[in-house]
Amino acid sequence: MSPTYEALRKLAEGLKISVPQLFTPPQRDQINGRMAMTRAGEGAHHATATYEHRLLAESLTKKRMLPYSARVRARHFEEFDGWVRHDGEEFLYVLTGVIRLYTEFYEPVEMRRGDSAYYDATMGHNVISLSEEDATILWVTSLD
Repeated sequence: MSPTYEALRKLAEGLKISVPQLFTPPQRDQINGRMAMTRAGEGAHHATATYEHRLLAESLTKKRMLPYSARVRARHFEEFDGWVRHDGEEFLYVLTGVIRLYTEFYEPVEMRRGDSAYYDATMGHNVISLSEEDATILWVTSLD
């Protein structure tokens, strides 16, 4: 059987997919089984004046996300040399303590354990700890 392009177009339209998708296997059939585990206290350590970062899942290459935990040492916005900004989007989850998230276009927001924020990382942002002890957070940054 050799269907016409018009017949293929109608079939794709009825299935709510594009014509090329009629000839492409579904992505879910292409499982690659990637996994990386980072045990507590492990992961590449990177300290700055304001944060102590610990990179997670560092053994995986070609990741689309960069997960890391951070101990927030900064207590005042003035400790930063301007805004932090970079490509991608970012997800922040407070693990311990209380933080204040500063963003370039929004009012500062106080966040506690279990609170989260998702934002455009090209927008200036900084985080300080309001707790007596350093707060800890989980950050996940998109890489594409």
